[in-house]
Amino acid sequence: MLIALALFLIPTAGVSPYLPETKTNTKEIVAPPVLEVPLSVRLDEYLKTKKSPVAGDAEYILTLKHWRLLLAISAIESQFCLRVVDYNCFGLGGDSAYRHYSSYRASFVDANDLIERWQKKGKWLTVESMSGSYVVPASDNWVRVVNKVLGELPR
Repeated sequence: MLIALALFLIPTAGVSPYLPETKTNTKEIVAPPVLEVPLSVRLDEYLKTKKSPVAGDAEYILTLKHWRLLLAISAIESQFCLRVVDYNCFGLGGDSAYRHYSSYRASFVDANDLIERWQKKGKWLTVESMSGSYVVPASDNWVRVVNKVLGELPR
């Protein structure tokens, strides 16, 4: 009888002799998938907060290689295209040869192409290297604002 009592007290693997056996629910609880908001939507929302007239054009802007730099430059040059003459969001051409465009998209394409040409020559690879060349005379404030906006833009 002592042996029988001892066997009763030794638990078997995974079964407790002290608690009634319960069935567990084998369905795994899965959290609903997190739907990521597309970059174009986040960018449009950002541009709306700036009251930019190019809000709504994010899908197009995102097709341009230098879209981040373009928007950052537009922040300092035209307050995100709010203060422009003939759609020139980037101050291209300066005082004597100011460039005129038929649309915001045309100005974005021209500015993107200009940045690309300079970068192929090994120039304008950093915001700091653009100061004194893109913006004349050199401006620490211009560099600071462009870098700040680059850090704010959605990724």
